[in-house]
Amino acid sequence: MKLHEIRARFLQFFAERGHTVVPSSTLVPQDDPTLLFTNAGMNQFKAVFTGVETRDYKRAASCQKCMRVSGKHNDLEEVGKDARHHTFFEMLGNWSFGDYYKKESLTWGYEFLVDDMGLDPARLWYTVYKDDDEAHGIFHDDLGIPAGRILRLGDVEQGDEENFWSMGEVGPCGPCAEIHFDQGETMACDHPDGCAVGVCDCDRWLELWNHVFMQYDRDASGTLTPLPMQSVDTGLGLERLAAVLQSVDSNYKTDLFERLIACMAEACGRQAEGDDRVHMQVIADHARAVAFTLADGATPSNADRGYVIRRILRRALRHGYLLGMEEPFLYRVADEVIAAMGDAYPELVEQRDRVLTICRQEEERFLRTLGAGMKIYAEMRDRTRAAGGDRIAGEDAFKLHDTFGFPVDLTAVMAEEDGLGVDLDGYEACMDRQRAQSGRERVFMQGIGAWRALGGHRLASEFIGHDDLEADTVAVGVRSGGEDEQGPLAHVLLARSPFYPEGGGQIGDHGVLVVDGQDLPVLTTVKSEEGPALVVRGTADELASRLDGAAITARVLSARRLPTMRHHTATHLVHAALRRVLGDHVEQAGSEVTPDRLRFDFRHDRPLTREQIARVEDLVQRAVLDNQPVLRREDVPLAEAKSAGAMALFGEKYGDTVRMIEIPGGPCVAAETGLDDGETYSLELCGGTHVDATGDIGHFRIVSEGSVAAGVRRIEAVAGEAALALDRADRDLVDRLGDVLRRDGEPYLEQIEALREERDQLRKQLQAAQQASAREGLEEALASPREVGAVRLVVSMVSAENRDALLQLGDHVRDKLQSDAVAVLGAMVDGKAALLVTVTGDLVESKTLHAGNLVKDLASRVGGRGGGRPGTAQAGLPDRAALDAALDAAADVVGAQLG
Repeated sequence: MKLHEIRARFLQFFAERGHTVVPSSTLVPQDDPTLLFTNAGMNQFKAVFTGVETRDYKRAASCQKCMRVSGKHNDLEEVGKDARHHTFFEMLGNWSFGDYYKKESLTWGYEFLVDDMGLDPARLWYTVYKDDDEAHGIFHDDLGIPAGRILRLGDVEQGDEENFWSMGEVGPCGPCAEIHFDQGETMACDHPDGCAVGVCDCDRWLELWNHVFMQYDRDASGTLTPLPMQSVDTGLGLERLAAVLQSVDSNYKTDLFERLIACMAEACGRQAEGDDRVHMQVIADHARAVAFTLADGATPSNADRGYVIRRILRRALRHGYLLGMEEPFLYRVADEVIAAMGDAYPELVEQRDRVLTICRQEEERFLRTLGAGMKIYAEMRDRTRAAGGDRIAGEDAFKLHDTFGFPVDLTAVMAEEDGLGVDLDGYEACMDRQRAQSGRERVFMQGIGAWRALGGHRLASEFIGHDDLEADTVAVGVRSGGEDEQGPLAHVLLARSPFYPEGGGQIGDHGVLVVDGQDLPVLTTVKSEEGPALVVRGTADELASRLDGAAITARVLSARRLPTMRHHTATHLVHAALRRVLGDHVEQAGSEVTPDRLRFDFRHDRPLTREQIARVEDLVQRAVLDNQPVLRREDVPLAEAKSAGAMALFGEKYGDTVRMIEIPGGPCVAAETGLDDGETYSLELCGGTHVDATGDIGHFRIVSEGSVAAGVRRIEAVAGEAALALDRADRDLVDRLGDVLRRDGEPYLEQIEALREERDQLRKQLQAAQQASAREGLEEALASPREVGAVRLVVSMVSAENRDALLQLGDHVRDKLQSDAVAVLGAMVDGKAALLVTVTGDLVESKTLHAGNLVKDLASRVGGRGGGRPGTAQAGLPDRAALDAALDAAADVVGAQLG
């Protein structure tokens, strides 16, 4: 049975038993700051389990896209080494929210595996929590499973949480029952206590399906209190089940992976055998991860989830390099992923161009340095061994990261293969110094630990900030918020909160809490599952003592909120205008809304012209002049909102009901667009805060337009007071130009053009003088060239303003030498080390020497990269020291190539 058939059969099985089939949520969580990527099927139901959110169904089934590449759930280092670990995988699951419980869940699990999938019941083993007599009885008494194949594991009181699941240190938890498949004695291990379920973790005993029964609420003391709503959360690994059903001993031998591995084998021209197969398995896995994360809107970068994607992609490229691949290839395997899985996940097909473009660009960027980095690593390895060391120095690992883009875990993998380790503490010390120097150290104000309930209140906060900026309320919870350079921070949860938490691109509110006549500043507001979490100074203990039972006046800083609202509504108008000017293919790829400006990222494949930018700006300003009401529609069913044409943020997770922001067009917009007066101009799903009418936005100006990633453009703009301030600054600039130029002369632009032309002429004269001086400085080297075999060699450091000037000097030397000669010139051009090799025509014609080969050899010796034609070639080198070393090596390289 093919993998796609198993997926469909599972969803059909549970749909027939009253479950709502729910689409997979995005891999890129938008509302959970604790996750880089969705790593389990239950993530999208987390708020339902905690009682914060409700759905209009009590039974659900899904096939969830998952990634486990960081933190507690990190499978990255095991990928390709064994039969079952992946970065990206699919998790089948069924859920009950206070509906059915153990009997139905376990019975259906058995029926699906045995009756529907046809697994041999004699090869299934079961584990339950040590005192879960109910689950044990269902397996034994109801399903007739021999007691010898049902094992009791775990003991929470003794610290053993085997077969006991918890969402965190506190909160919902409960026993779980697992179904395992015996793959046979040929896959057994030699564990000293015997190869058995619950003893070893080898591939013989394959865990297929985990049924979690959320039965208790655990408090900070460890006390377990029965939950009023008992729920079920199950997870069945699709790839593992496919391997069992297809009678193979590895997930990588299932139909999907064999297809991807065959694609890679064809690309590199090798057989999928031995070490080469391991490399191909890693590449197949990583291609899936890259394709799905890019399709879900993530972008490779040097921070957070973007860096994880870049690490995965570069790990794949290194495995490809070991297969002899020096040109981009991963995008081809990613395209095969799209072809194989696009029917089940339409977003892959919809975002194909984005996925392949970004993947190929990332490949090209890293491949430019991969070869040189591998050579530098080899030198570091040899140097470490020669010194009797067992670890690559932290400074060396940092150099590979900083200069060649090698993630440190990639360096660690290479070192492990060579029997070495990496000084990770030394590497982190180098990273800390770089962060301190660059000022990029970020303080993440995410909550630490559990909420502490105050006054017996429920840990939930009602957001009222769409209508009110001030409220009388009480605190219902506090927790630690970590610390910054000024001291400890805490999070405060209010019963009723006017503070908007950062999300949907909008910055979090600032303000004050007035407690007993004293102001407690609110530094920002962040999301939590329980509601807006206010970040304040102090420890959780201090805040609990101060706020418990106190009357609080919560006051949002309107001087920040109101301009933020202007910019947020203006963002919607920008989006609508872009779609009018550029086309309906434009969709939002991200945004940031602050009191000072707005930033809007959108999907478009080319720069906007000056005329297009002016049209977008004009359309926004027309909407402002129309002064149309900004209509808020609450609790709209998601299906109804989509059918109405509401624009959704790409990759965002929405509940069953949503909030819509509608802006009708007025006469000014209608005159430009052809819309009827009052017809909908902008309709978006949005939970942010907005002005009451478009006229409240005020003046609007686009500040910049540019590229941020492949196929993604960015507009930055200002509105209201910020736009007026920009206008004033522009007028001041014109006035200052008048002080410099002649007010009674030609128009300012013509005067500036004349000055620029005069400057260009002077620059040409200066370059000519510098070139003449440089040629004079070469005379001594030309007069006494070095003899290397039958070839004359001129090596010199020269002065050149730019690369064109360096090329002209090379031509001058070649013309002077005429025949049987090579020149190797070095220069610092714009602060960068440049190397030029030129060969006389007779040596080129006889194929005695090749300038491109010479410069490649010289550059590779010092960590640079270069190439070119037989007669002239160039290279860029890391620094002046590398340039000096290359010049010193010139005679050796020429001699070696002469043989």
